[in-house]
Amino acid sequence: MTQSKRFKLTSPKEVRALLEHLGHRPNRGLGQNYLIDANILDIIAKAATVKPASTVLEIGPGLGALTERLLERFSRVVAIEKDETMVAHLHSRFPHLELIASDALDVDLEALFAGGINTVAANLPYSVGTRLVIEIIECAHRPDRLSLTLQKEVVDRMIAPVGTKQYGILAILTGLFYKNTRIKKISPTCFFPPPKVWSAVVKMEKHQKEMIDSLAYPSFKTLIKNCFSQRRKQIGTLLRKQGFTNSEAALQQANIHPSDRPERISIQQWIILHQTLFPLKRHTKTICRNN
Repeated sequence: MTQSKRFKLTSPKEVRALLEHLGHRPNRGLGQNYLIDANILDIIAKAATVKPASTVLEIGPGLGALTERLLERFSRVVAIEKDETMVAHLHSRFPHLELIASDALDVDLEALFAGGINTVAANLPYSVGTRLVIEIIECAHRPDRLSLTLQKEVVDRMIAPVGTKQYGILAILTGLFYKNTRIKKISPTCFFPPPKVWSAVVKMEKHQKEMIDSLAYPSFKTLIKNCFSQRRKQIGTLLRKQGFTNSEAALQQANIHPSDRPERISIQQWIILHQTLFPLKRHTKTICRNN
């Protein structure tokens, strides 16, 4: 047994001692706020579980507190870790862990999901959390379930209902493919070192039926981003400024009043609106990463 295996990863005192043993100081720029609350870690692992035989991807395992629980639940665990010190530590502590030493933003996620990974569990860094979520959902072989720790403000935007100030691009794009549920708020005291803001665990369950065809997604995403960039303007005005000559008919088809603001338009209405504005952008099965 190596020395690192003697440290308890849910004890602040022992986590501090382990970091000193590794000669490592947490890098806030990399989002290295280690989750040390056993109850929260169990919640994340349980929320990620689809079936015992499934394969899970963990992004940014750090010291491995969540990794321990995933290895107990899943037949195969693949982890992506950027920090060289953490990579060496994880190799020592978990010899059977499939570890990819890289920045998650540089990894071909599509290839991983196509290779059989159907679940993601992660305590994502605040700085890249939203970007990673979008990259994952835009993969053609997107996973069946995600169990993620993110900044609470981000999770609030993911689950925001139509008509609220928080409803926008993130709720719509993730809502196209997943049902998002906030299952736990997390105090800063559950981390070492503690961040300055609250976090939350979100469970994302893939819809059984796709709401939009893959070829249509890029223009749909562009439409949403353009409209929400001026979210206080009326949708009729926004569409005219974007040069849509058929906007009046499209709004009528989607049962949207020209004076409505973007935040008042449901996902289903956006889909109908897009189908009318872009009648040929339909029916294929390839969404590429990094749209």
